[in-house]
Amino acid sequence: MVRPSISVIIISKDEEHDIAGCLSSVAWADEVIVVDAQSSDRTAEVALEYTPHVHVVPWMGFGPQKNHALNLATGDWVLSLDCDERVTDRLQEELIKACDNPAFDAWLIPFRTSYCGQFMRFGDWSMERKLRLFRKDAGRFSDVPVHEKINVEGSIGRLSEPILHYSVPTHEELMDKVRKYADLGARLAYDSGRRTTSTAAACRCAWTFFRGYMLRCGFLDGIRGFKLARALAYGTWLKHVTLARMSRDST
Repeated sequence: MVRPSISVIIISKDEEHDIAGCLSSVAWADEVIVVDAQSSDRTAEVALEYTPHVHVVPWMGFGPQKNHALNLATGDWVLSLDCDERVTDRLQEELIKACDNPAFDAWLIPFRTSYCGQFMRFGDWSMERKLRLFRKDAGRFSDVPVHEKINVEGSIGRLSEPILHYSVPTHEELMDKVRKYADLGARLAYDSGRRTTSTAAACRCAWTFFRGYMLRCGFLDGIRGFKLARALAYGTWLKHVTLARMSRDST
């Protein structure tokens, strides 16, 4: 019996420093597709050292970019990865077995996420589990510029081995990412018809910090746990206070 084929899809933009590690961790896959958004560094050249399937296209937003990669995939199953993520040998074995399981059409995968060089054991980043593996004919990304998700028709299982996510090596990079996603998230929320107030933004900020630092025991990660909880709370506040300003300006 021939096992189902697996395509790995990756989108990139100026990821020369990260993409080699990601690609080397999925060298076992039947097909690896990279869709690069016209990087200004050597991302595409580095990717070509690992796979011939490198496509350079203008940036269209996260959802459209990943759907473009999905349309190029030919495997029975698709594994979606970001450049700062790695597949371990144990996860590789579990992924291959999962694709042989007829009971599920997609799989949620846990994440171990690093912050300033250390994998977080507690807090909001310890609870992440994302849908990344799915039958090609059963899933598609939502066509949104940020916070895209995979919409799947069928049953969803859970894997136990994590993807290793080397997220942000420095606190400054985390804050840059927080600001970027807060702005994109506010614009997306506004365009979808959501409105809020500055008071609601403050409440959401406080809740995000309390949830990550106290309820999810972020304090057990020491100073890193505090700084991460504070940064994520700030991102929540910034997103909603930006949405509140947009809401006021529209009236």
